[in-house]
Amino acid sequence: MSPSPDHNIPSEKEIEALLERVKPHPTNRLRLEIASAPWNKHDYAQFRVTSSRKHLNTRLAWGLAFLVVIFVAGIVAFVPPVRAIARQIFYSFISAPSSQIDVQLTPVNPGELFNLNDPANFTLTVAQAQQQAGFPVQQITPTPAGLSLVGARYEASYHAVILFYQTSDYTLFLTQRPLGKGQDVFSIGLEARVEIVEVGKVQAEFVRGGWKIVSTQPAPSTQPPGNPVNVKAIWDSSLPQSTLRWQADGTAFELRAVGEIGPSQSDLILWANELK
Repeated sequence: MSPSPDHNIPSEKEIEALLERVKPHPTNRLRLEIASAPWNKHDYAQFRVTSSRKHLNTRLAWGLAFLVVIFVAGIVAFVPPVRAIARQIFYSFISAPSSQIDVQLTPVNPGELFNLNDPANFTLTVAQAQQQAGFPVQQITPTPAGLSLVGARYEASYHAVILFYQTSDYTLFLTQRPLGKGQDVFSIGLEARVEIVEVGKVQAEFVRGGWKIVSTQPAPSTQPPGNPVNVKAIWDSSLPQSTLRWQADGTAFELRAVGEIGPSQSDLILWANELK
């Protein structure tokens, strides 16, 4: 037989009603402990202010750095001298490790190595060279007085067209090739001086001097056709040669004058602006 229920035990509702009437009151000891808590101390408040200031200073420093970057970018984009220096980093002449290099050449006809100034090597018309190259070829228009166009030549290995001009005092080569068609390299000696100039709205680079080739093998006339010819090239800044290079409209251009009485830098720039 199960025991009879104890009627003195309060029911669940009576217990809930009893708990609702219980309202604890914090003592003075609790109030003192709360007042002395770390987050209520003056030092912590000062630390919080200092931390906030440091955070603000960090954001201010990053903001100033961003403004400096924008300012420098603006100078590079709009101030020609600085833009020219920036451009030189990407498109300058390639400086050789020294002013003397060894080169091995394999001409089809060894005699051509020493006769590139011969008009016989420029037998194409501009239209014929353009047809072979597959891109528009520009000329100096109008041709300056005393300067005559002798002929053109297409170099398939460099995908370049070379126009040969001549006067009684010097020869002038106009080379042009589309960018992205092989590597565009013009090596200069270690002590060569590159001058930054303007051609239209783009930067150009001007260098005086050139490589002076000295053969280290017997004369080409004694070499069988097609055999490699080892030569030593020495950079000579006093060599009567001037070169102007620039890039525009997806094309790399080069004007090179050779001769004791050659054109001035301003002449080359003028002719570069008159290409059509």
